[in-house]
Amino acid sequence: MMRISDFLKRYNLHGSLINNVEYDSTTKRVSLETELCKWQQFDYDETKDPEMIEGFIVFEDVTYFETDCVKDFDADEILEVVLISATQSLEKVKIVTDGVNIIIIEAGNVEWHSL
Repeated sequence: MMRISDFLKRYNLHGSLINNVEYDSTTKRVSLETELCKWQQFDYDETKDPEMIEGFIVFEDVTYFETDCVKDFDADEILEVVLISATQSLEKVKIVTDGVNIIIIEAGNVEWHSL
Protein backbone atom coordinates (compact mmCIF):
# COMPACT_ATOMS: atom_id res chain seq x y z
CA MET A 1 0.00 0.00 0.00
CA MET A 2 1.20 3.49 -0.80
CA ARG A 3 0.01 7.06 -0.67
CA ILE A 4 -1.72 8.34 -3.81
CA SER A 5 1.12 10.78 -4.56
CA ASP A 6 3.68 7.95 -4.41
CA PHE A 7 1.44 5.76 -6.57
CA LEU A 8 1.22 8.50 -9.22
CA LYS A 9 5.02 8.82 -9.23
CA ARG A 10 5.34 5.04 -9.69
CA TYR A 11 2.56 4.49 -12.27
CA ASN A 12 1.82 6.48 -15.43
CA LEU A 13 -1.96 6.08 -15.85
CA HIS A 14 -2.33 8.24 -18.98
CA GLY A 15 -3.83 6.18 -21.81
CA SER A 16 -4.81 3.30 -19.54
CA LEU A 17 -8.41 2.10 -19.76
CA ILE A 18 -11.08 1.91 -17.05
CA ASN A 19 -13.64 -0.86 -17.57
CA ASN A 20 -15.54 -0.65 -14.30
CA VAL A 21 -15.66 1.30 -11.03
CA GLU A 22 -16.98 -0.17 -7.78
CA TYR A 23 -17.38 1.61 -4.45
CA ASP A 24 -18.01 -0.33 -1.25
CA SER A 25 -19.04 2.06 1.53
CA THR A 26 -18.82 -0.71 4.17
CA THR A 27 -15.16 -1.52 3.55
CA LYS A 28 -14.38 2.06 2.42
CA ARG A 29 -12.80 0.72 -0.78
CA VAL A 30 -12.94 1.89 -4.40
CA SER A 31 -11.80 -0.53 -7.08
CA LEU A 32 -11.06 0.54 -10.66
CA GLU A 33 -10.96 -2.37 -13.12
CA THR A 34 -8.16 -1.21 -15.38
CA GLU A 35 -6.14 -2.14 -18.45
CA LEU A 36 -2.82 -0.51 -17.55
CA CYS A 37 -0.54 0.70 -20.33
CA LYS A 38 2.45 -1.41 -19.34
CA TRP A 39 4.47 0.16 -22.18
CA GLN A 40 4.20 3.54 -20.41
CA GLN A 41 5.74 2.27 -17.15
CA PHE A 42 9.39 2.91 -16.25
CA ASP A 43 10.07 -0.83 -15.77
CA TYR A 44 8.62 -1.90 -19.15
CA ASP A 45 10.68 -4.49 -21.01
CA GLU A 46 9.48 -4.75 -24.61
CA THR A 47 11.21 -8.12 -25.02
CA LYS A 48 9.00 -9.83 -22.44
CA ASP A 49 6.19 -7.55 -21.19
CA PRO A 50 2.77 -7.21 -22.86
CA GLU A 51 1.81 -3.68 -23.90
CA MET A 52 -1.31 -3.77 -21.67
CA ILE A 53 -1.93 -5.61 -18.41
CA GLU A 54 -5.28 -6.12 -16.71
CA GLY A 55 -5.82 -5.54 -13.02
CA PHE A 56 -7.31 -3.34 -10.37
CA ILE A 57 -6.34 -0.01 -8.85
CA VAL A 58 -7.65 -0.36 -5.29
CA PHE A 59 -8.09 2.64 -3.01
CA GLU A 60 -8.39 1.86 0.74
CA ASP A 61 -9.59 4.02 3.65
CA VAL A 62 -11.75 6.05 1.25
CA THR A 63 -13.27 9.12 2.91
CA TYR A 64 -14.68 10.72 -0.25
CA PHE A 65 -15.84 9.26 -3.56
CA GLU A 66 -17.63 11.05 -6.38
CA THR A 67 -18.19 10.30 -10.01
CA ASP A 68 -20.34 12.14 -12.48
CA CYS A 69 -20.70 9.19 -14.83
CA VAL A 70 -22.67 10.22 -17.84
CA LYS A 71 -22.49 6.61 -19.05
CA ASP A 72 -21.14 3.27 -17.87
CA PHE A 73 -17.41 2.80 -18.04
CA ASP A 74 -16.44 0.86 -21.15
CA ALA A 75 -12.71 1.03 -21.85
CA ASP A 76 -12.69 4.75 -21.04
CA GLU A 77 -9.21 6.09 -21.66
CA ILE A 78 -7.61 8.03 -18.81
CA LEU A 79 -6.72 11.48 -20.11
CA GLU A 80 -5.68 13.21 -16.90
CA VAL A 81 -4.82 12.30 -13.31
CA VAL A 82 -4.34 15.18 -10.87
CA LEU A 83 -3.55 15.17 -7.16
CA ILE A 84 -5.90 17.91 -5.95
CA SER A 85 -5.21 17.91 -2.21
CA ALA A 86 -3.02 16.22 0.37
CA THR A 87 -2.83 16.06 4.13
CA GLN A 88 -0.64 13.90 6.32
CA SER A 89 -3.17 11.04 6.31
CA LEU A 90 -5.32 11.57 3.20
CA GLU A 91 -4.84 12.58 -0.42
CA LYS A 92 -7.46 13.39 -3.06
CA VAL A 93 -7.09 12.53 -6.74
CA LYS A 94 -9.16 13.52 -9.78
CA ILE A 95 -9.25 11.16 -12.79
CA VAL A 96 -10.70 12.37 -16.09
CA THR A 97 -11.53 9.96 -18.93
CA ASP A 98 -12.35 10.41 -22.59
CA GLY A 99 -15.87 9.19 -21.89
CA VAL A 100 -16.42 12.52 -20.11
CA ASN A 101 -16.43 10.69 -16.80
CA ILE A 102 -14.74 12.29 -13.80
CA ILE A 103 -13.81 10.33 -10.69
CA ILE A 104 -12.72 12.02 -7.46
CA ILE A 105 -11.37 9.85 -4.65
CA GLU A 106 -9.93 10.82 -1.28
CA ALA A 107 -8.18 7.89 0.36
CA GLY A 108 -5.47 6.84 2.77
CA ASN A 109 -3.69 4.58 0.33
CA VAL A 110 -3.82 2.83 -3.03
CA GLU A 111 -2.37 -0.29 -4.61
CA TRP A 112 -2.13 -1.97 -8.02
CA HIS A 113 -3.23 -5.62 -8.25
CA SER A 114 -2.54 -7.28 -11.60
CA LEU A 115 -4.69 -10.23 -12.70
